[in-house]
Amino acid sequence: MSRFAKFGLALMSAILFATPSVAQTDQTKQMRRPPAHVSQQAMQSQADPDGSVFVLNGLPLLLELHHDTEVATGNPIDVYMLVIEMQVMNSDGNFEPVGLQIHNFFTAKPLDAKNGGNRHNARDCKLWVGHVNDELRHRDQTSRLWPYIEMLTNTNARVIETNEDGRVWWSDDIQCWGSMDRFRPF
Repeated sequence: MSRFAKFGLALMSAILFATPSVAQTDQTKQMRRPPAHVSQQAMQSQADPDGSVFVLNGLPLLLELHHDTEVATGNPIDVYMLVIEMQVMNSDGNFEPVGLQIHNFFTAKPLDAKNGGNRHNARDCKLWVGHVNDELRHRDQTSRLWPYIEMLTNTNARVIETNEDGRVWWSDDIQCWGSMDRFRPF
């Protein structure tokens, strides 16, 4: 075999073997909130500068109810997993990572149903996810607006340890609602 043919074969092999590794860099990235095994103090140290809330905007990809149990007691507890894919908002030039899916875990029922500010936060999240997904399905293709979900979490949100899902927020400390943005999600 000539040197040119060997070089061509080596080059073709290199391209074929390199392609999967290049394609893997474009895979969807995932992040979990709250972190499964991080202390409350460590979570608070990652708070926004004003120390109040963490805002997450994006496309709702999945809302799933898990039947879980509390660590140590074994008491049953229902947990929602809401997966939101980050969406670039208002084109400030500081784009969020494209393809970042954030898995948010929160209880279906609040910690303090009698005295909590809004004991229906988990239900409201479920309703808003439905509204936003409905809007996406029936969106006029000529519209300049894109629906998205917005989720707010208190940076000092209380968590509960579960056996199956790890740490999850109490739904008293989260809020969801839908909105519209003038920039198409990437």
